[in-house]
Amino acid sequence: MADATHVDTIRTALLRRYLTMLSPAVVLFAVWAACRQAGLVQSLGLGNIDLVGKIVFISAIVLAVALPMFYRIRFVKSVEGSRNVSEEAFVPFQLTLMSLALLAPYVAAAGYIAAVSTFHFSGAFLAGLYGAYYYFPSDRRVAQEMRLFRVSRDNGDNRA
Repeated sequence: MADATHVDTIRTALLRRYLTMLSPAVVLFAVWAACRQAGLVQSLGLGNIDLVGKIVFISAIVLAVALPMFYRIRFVKSVEGSRNVSEEAFVPFQLTLMSLALLAPYVAAAGYIAAVSTFHFSGAFLAGLYGAYYYFPSDRRVAQEMRLFRVSRDNGDNRA
């Protein structure tokens, strides 16, 4: 079972990746919005903005929802039959899962910079918010995931 220090150690690694991935997207949004408000920049002059909007919308949803779900399913199948999962397998899984979802805010930022339609941008932005919210490595979430996968400090090769 996971003790508090074990959870905190894993959470620290996850939080570091979370902040490293999300901070540039937030700064990009803020700087572009400030520059746009000041009249320093205009939207990119892309040809078929309707097509770009659809690509942004779908890409953000795929990155925030679909890819993490498929990656999680793949991981679950790979550890199926194990009594527990090693920390060495769990941490990279969580880091990759979070990284996939945190690409959605970048897609939303690209949509904002390209000035896609409000509908497409709003959907992409909400997908980015979902990815950032759902995969935030809170103590409770990390502890729950560790309990779910029965994370241990050993090699995790205990087959049922």
